[in-house]
Amino acid sequence: MNVESADIIRLIEQFLKEHNLYKTLDTLQSESGVTLNTVESVDSFKDDIVNGRWDVVLRNVEHANIPHSKLIDLYEQIVIELAELQDIGPARALLRQTEPMEILRNKQPDRYLKLEQLLTRATHQDTNIIHSDKSARESRRLEIAQKLAGEVTTVPPSRLLTLLGQAIKWQHTQGGSGVTKDTSFNLFHGEAPTRSLDSAEDKMPEKLLATVKFPKKQHPNALAFSVKGNYMASGSGDGFIEVWNFMTGKLAADLPYQAEGSLMMMEGAITSLTFSHSGDLICSGAKDGKMKVWKLKSGSSYKKLSAAHRGDVTCVCFSDDDSQVLSGGVDGILRIHGLKSGSMLKEFHGHSASATDAAFVGNMRFVVSTSEDGHVRIWDASTAACLHDIIPGTESGDLIIPSAHKVMV
Repeated sequence: MNVESADIIRLIEQFLKEHNLYKTLDTLQSESGVTLNTVESVDSFKDDIVNGRWDVVLRNVEHANIPHSKLIDLYEQIVIELAELQDIGPARALLRQTEPMEILRNKQPDRYLKLEQLLTRATHQDTNIIHSDKSARESRRLEIAQKLAGEVTTVPPSRLLTLLGQAIKWQHTQGGSGVTKDTSFNLFHGEAPTRSLDSAEDKMPEKLLATVKFPKKQHPNALAFSVKGNYMASGSGDGFIEVWNFMTGKLAADLPYQAEGSLMMMEGAITSLTFSHSGDLICSGAKDGKMKVWKLKSGSSYKKLSAAHRGDVTCVCFSDDDSQVLSGGVDGILRIHGLKSGSMLKEFHGHSASATDAAFVGNMRFVVSTSEDGHVRIWDASTAACLHDIIPGTESGDLIIPSAHKVMV
């Protein structure tokens, strides 16, 4: 199998674009002669042009290598429409400070001069000259959209990280040195990291990547990141589950059902969410005690777990092999559900208040849970027996628990 060097460069360019490293992206494209020319969705790109969402369109074409003639058509149309709206400042900036318009001025001075005259008349509010033919404008937008759509493509997000993750996973299956399932991996050195946590620098986040805004009646109740780090899922009070590209703050356009306007949905408000370890499934818990497991790529229901709890499902977690789901409820009960049978396999009683989190540990031999009752419990996953009952900040046998979150009485 031969891998083209240009494809490797494109993977790097996609990574740079997704992390907003545009100066580096421009330099790499210029020096390599390899351009990315990708958008999240070609259909959405065309739709933005047809509907005149010019701020979005300009962001998409800013770092793409598109023929000057097509960019000139686009910029000319934007200048004309801004002039019609008498938005003179942005129109003049586009006309006089952008490369496509500079090329137009040098190669087609008459065409450029018409735009200058249009802005002059717009400045003096000459409404008899500046007018808009809606059908002609829509036809021109559609023509530009069709031309530009042929210059861009769409690819799944985070391809570089996905391929690297797959390579590390394969190395693990082959017994690669230093690669274990439950530890981090130093990709640069090709080994498990040796630096202790004590030497790591605590640093507050300094850069806001994106903001996801929800309507007032659609407040998010639950959030989860995929293990591979390429998706973020949110669950809302209206029962909808949406999957996002968290680098852009937009819905993940590579999921066809979302691009078509369809979403995963439960009857009750979403109260908990989690991704499977494979990244192929999402489990959601709802306020009415029901749970569902979804197929991420299709958005279809994979398994329904009705009446999983009495009241809110407060936490959900997949087993290491994604064959089971562990859940906790406002009733304080933990349950293990089998995905193959859809039935409850184990039930854990002991917490006197709502469960706040739960997880499989020790190769699925144990379950650890926390609760609003202030207790951390460690259970035997096979017998559902409580092995340890810990109150943070107190001594438990020969085990002393740090008091960072000491229960106040």
